[in-house]
Amino acid sequence: MELFWEVDVMAETTNLTTLRLLARAFAILIGGSVGFLSNSTSRAHEGPPFPVLMDQSLAGRTVSLWADPDIGEATFYVIVEGDDVKQEQSEPTVSLWTEPVSGRLERVAYATQPHPQRNHLQYEAHPVFDKRDTWRVGVTLATDNGTTETITAEVESTPPGMGAWDLAIYLFPFALLGVAWIIAMARRRIALQRHIPIEHPRSIAASSHSGASAIPGECE
Repeated sequence: MELFWEVDVMAETTNLTTLRLLARAFAILIGGSVGFLSNSTSRAHEGPPFPVLMDQSLAGRTVSLWADPDIGEATFYVIVEGDDVKQEQSEPTVSLWTEPVSGRLERVAYATQPHPQRNHLQYEAHPVFDKRDTWRVGVTLATDNGTTETITAEVESTPPGMGAWDLAIYLFPFALLGVAWIIAMARRRIALQRHIPIEHPRSIAASSHSGASAIPGECE
């Protein structure tokens, strides 16, 4: 009887050890993933567009420039604001151009697509960056009264973020760890459900002894 009791205790101890190892491995993977994501963020822009210029005066209007400068087809947004911007008979014309700061390529101009909003005008452009580099970006605004002005800024083109397949491959180890954790918990639950408490032999001997001593008293 004592042998079965010791084997049962050893099995439960083994399950607890397995769970501790899985928890430790999970913590290590989480720490590694945080470091990986931090390094990726420092190397490349991830997420929504960020402001390059904010509330700059241009041709009597207030202009802001937002960018998502991925290598390949990038995305830029020009925001035009003003007290009378919505009352004008014709929308101002906005164009965008880019050129490497190093001068290795010629300047390229891009048309913008207007997307009128409630309180401002928004223009979208998609310049092309051939590689990682520092680029000079110019925004030219022309109004219906003949005023034309240009404002410039510098941005760095960055590799695009992880695609769908890259994300799936990156999350695959976490999925495996989750499955292993579920299996370990299920096995432990089954083992506990099947466990039948076995009294220690000393307890059985003590109860038998007390029972035997009670019988003579009853006979008397």
